[in-house]
Amino acid sequence: MDEVALGLSDDTDTERNIPKIAVIGRPNVGKSSFINALMGESRHIVTEIAGTTRDSIHTRYNKFGKDFFIIDTAGMRKKRQVEENLEFYSVIRTVKAIEDSDVCIMMLDATTGLESQDLSILQVVLRRHKGIVMVVNKWDLMSKETNTARDYEKELKQRLAPFNDIPILFISAKDKTRIF
Repeated sequence: MDEVALGLSDDTDTERNIPKIAVIGRPNVGKSSFINALMGESRHIVTEIAGTTRDSIHTRYNKFGKDFFIIDTAGMRKKRQVEENLEFYSVIRTVKAIEDSDVCIMMLDATTGLESQDLSILQVVLRRHKGIVMVVNKWDLMSKETNTARDYEKELKQRLAPFNDIPILFISAKDKTRIF
């Protein structure tokens, strides 16, 4: 029995050393769609209905020589908009996923931009001393000119000040553009 337990603990120790990346943000910004695009298959349910993802879902990514866990989380609404107990516990599980992660990917909707709730979520990440990458999804829905991305990034960095060193990426999970 001791040998079996040792074998089990070795796998657990190995998995503890694999980086964990939490995908966080408001409801319907494309967190599950992003993970599906990254995985190359529809593993997470995606609908137009806000609040489809209720629990944090850990998925192991092992492609292109990269090995990590990516955690799909429930969207975090403002406290006053959380109406049911189930959603309250979903937010608690999202905060737990942030605490357990090494890095957070904060998803923004390009069409709505950075909102006050995004800044509140960012504060949760910063208070827990986690690395963060800002990913602007739904970039395919934006009308673009020559410097649209540059101007959008400049405006984001002004709103994020003094945290101007956060990397910002522009993607389209739906079109699988700029994912890899």
